[in-house]
Amino acid sequence: MLTTNQDMLSEPACIRIVLSPQDIEQWPDRPPDHPPPPLWPRSRSLTVRLPAVDRAVPICRSLTRLWLDQQHVREDSVRHTALLVTTELATNAILHTDSTVITTHLRRNRSHLRIQVRDQGTAPEDRQHWHHTSGFGRGLGIVARCARALGTHVADDGSRTIWATVSLRR
Repeated sequence: MLTTNQDMLSEPACIRIVLSPQDIEQWPDRPPDHPPPPLWPRSRSLTVRLPAVDRAVPICRSLTRLWLDQQHVREDSVRHTALLVTTELATNAILHTDSTVITTHLRRNRSHLRIQVRDQGTAPEDRQHWHHTSGFGRGLGIVARCARALGTHVADDGSRTIWATVSLRR
């Protein structure tokens, strides 16, 4: 489902996409019934709500790429960094929490992109921690090195938002 939101103050339209587990399973053979990116409103922000399943990560990455195209972000290093950050934060939210849904939010201003991923909170106790598995544990370090800023916010309900800022000027 695609919706736009116009805040009466100064918020430009926001592209909001909500994907169901069925949408995720059928992608890319049958993308959901969303208008294609050329019909998206010219928006400085994108919000994607996804089921917290591994298969959602490449879809989130694909939608981020389409939004960057719509924003005319052409610099390869900026695009690579934005896609890397989005992928790492979404992957962490899926692998290291017991979330059933994650929400990715991208917002652009003149100088940077702000990428946020919100999950529903804590990791299950029986899940193996990254340091006991080879190949895990480097994602946030990579994000910290390539982002201008990185932070986290934990809400009263236990949900967590991890955010990173990526410079548009390289």
